[in-house]
Amino acid sequence: MTMSDFDSEYDIVIAGAGVNGLACACLLAKEGLRVCVIERNKEVGGGAITKEVTKPGFKHDLFGSSHVWIQLNKDFKKHIEPELARYGFKYIYPQDHITGHPDKQGGPGIVIYKDIAKTSAAIAHYSQKDADRYCEIYNEFGLIKEAVVKNFFSPPAPPSTLSRAMENSHEGLRRLQDFSLSAQSWVEYNFENDFVKAVMLYWALAPQILPEQEGAGQSFYVMIPAIHDFGQGIPQGGSQELPNCMVKFLESHGHSVLTGETVDEFLIEGGEVIGIQLKKGKKIKAKRAVVSGLDPKQTFLQCMQKDHLDRPFVDMVNHYSFGKITVIRQHLALSEPPEYINGLDMNQCAFHRLVDSTAQIRKFYAEIATGIPPTDPPLWVACWTLLDPSRAPNGQHTLIYDTFVSNWLADGRTWENIKQEYIQTILLPKLQQYAPNITEKTILGDYIETGESLERANLSFVDGTTNGGERIVAQLGAFRPFPGYAHYRSPIRNLYMTGPHCHPGNGISAMGTITARVMLDDMGIRKADF
Repeated sequence: MTMSDFDSEYDIVIAGAGVNGLACACLLAKEGLRVCVIERNKEVGGGAITKEVTKPGFKHDLFGSSHVWIQLNKDFKKHIEPELARYGFKYIYPQDHITGHPDKQGGPGIVIYKDIAKTSAAIAHYSQKDADRYCEIYNEFGLIKEAVVKNFFSPPAPPSTLSRAMENSHEGLRRLQDFSLSAQSWVEYNFENDFVKAVMLYWALAPQILPEQEGAGQSFYVMIPAIHDFGQGIPQGGSQELPNCMVKFLESHGHSVLTGETVDEFLIEGGEVIGIQLKKGKKIKAKRAVVSGLDPKQTFLQCMQKDHLDRPFVDMVNHYSFGKITVIRQHLALSEPPEYINGLDMNQCAFHRLVDSTAQIRKFYAEIATGIPPTDPPLWVACWTLLDPSRAPNGQHTLIYDTFVSNWLADGRTWENIKQEYIQTILLPKLQQYAPNITEKTILGDYIETGESLERANLSFVDGTTNGGERIVAQLGAFRPFPGYAHYRSPIRNLYMTGPHCHPGNGISAMGTITARVMLDDMGIRKADF
């Protein structure tokens, strides 16, 4: 192709205006590269979308809501967030109350505070031994914190790296064994009180791993203690303020973000990507590189001709697993915030995990595995208007609550078929066990999300999954998304990958900065310090 075959030209073209694609664009733009980002939907954001789906004036985060991992992203915090502040972007953080775990069995419940001593005291109501162990885990995180952050936001190390570093001492081998445990085994090994075990287990399963899935033990030494050091933020005005402000930054500096435009094909010549063709026929030339923020099957099976890839790679793409877990979620517009059974301190939390016991979790995942709608599910609940009143009319509130479910049903029905019945007979009554004031008197409007509606909203939510790919050992670290391609480069020259299917995985992290750093290093613009 010659330049006359193209409608426009940029240094970098990025497919997908989710948070990761936009973060990649922002970092590249700050290095002087001219960037164009293309988005199929009318709005940017990918998994960070905010809409008024219940009643006018009530702003609901439809997908990604709690911004945790992005707080560890040094490139975002140093190079991007200060720029976004000029366009009104602001994170709001809980002053102390991070997550509440009310207890309907008669106990005081457990609040996870920013303050570790207060958290320990809350756990000690159930078990002093468990409180001491929690503090030990936090203190151990302090010793490895810098390495954790670096590894989280760098290309993944070879699988043997951790083993080589720890296999030469009895203490190291014991820790490797600990890391190899399933989440369920880990809590059984480390805690004694059942409610404390349930709280820790449900927390650890949040990234959509399974209780008996081996290799999850190491996450406890990162995910749980990190919250005390880095906190949990929400953007003022809703999750979508993050991508919206990244677009404002890009456009104000002469870059382009095209919405309502679908990528039809990555244009490849001689094994090298040279641009993108849109569904509407326009061709955009990429002088330096193309980045795909689309999931692997869209990127390699739908958006390029098959003869550009060898059979072993195509087989890896075909076998990539997105998993079998989705969510059912209800958004509520409320006249008042939820009032939890454990009183004032619990009510100061904007975010809650509602879990009864480890037996409940075992039954819950057994039903998911067999395609049965969970009969007694634990819940994830957020009333972000307690932190950010701008998300609802004066004095009123929004609420999100959901649970994991199988994305297939054994009886052949769909979640769209049964969503109203399930909400009314199972999900809402479960919420009311903990927050009895959430009734028809306080509910002003509602909206239900299922796996089917998730996939309609975003094609990368394959089969209603939102984790970018199943988080099994064979799809993590150096194996994510594929062995030999974990460093954000694809088999096609100058075609890079970003998104939750890449390391470090799902969650709002702005990990597109890692892809940008790899690209800048490859182009000789800025050497990466991985």
